[in-house]
Amino acid sequence: MSAREEELLQRVEALIAETQRDAERVARQDAERDQRREEAARSGALGPDWQEVQRRVDAGDTTLQDVFGGTDTTPAALRLREQSRATIEATAAELPLELREEAEAAQHDLDRIEGRA
Repeated sequence: MSAREEELLQRVEALIAETQRDAERVARQDAERDQRREEAARSGALGPDWQEVQRRVDAGDTTLQDVFGGTDTTPAALRLREQSRATIEATAAELPLELREEAEAAQHDLDRIEGRA
């Protein structure tokens, strides 16, 4: 292997290591955020719908993916999806045009998942 090839390999390995560290950092941050949300939901700080959904998640009866993906059709899940939809719409209205278009596409996907489109 030439010196140039070895230098390039070292750069690639350093980049891979940095990417792995970043992924681990993001995973830790996500886990901490999720834990704070779970605790707030359990305590009722996020409202009765979140408390009910978290109780069901803890019991293994549903997942957040089921709730926000439309599979969970319980009243609390339906209300949380509606709240999420309203938040997305309000946020999208404040975005620059190109981001608004992406948000509208996401909303369309959500509608399609829920059988509204």
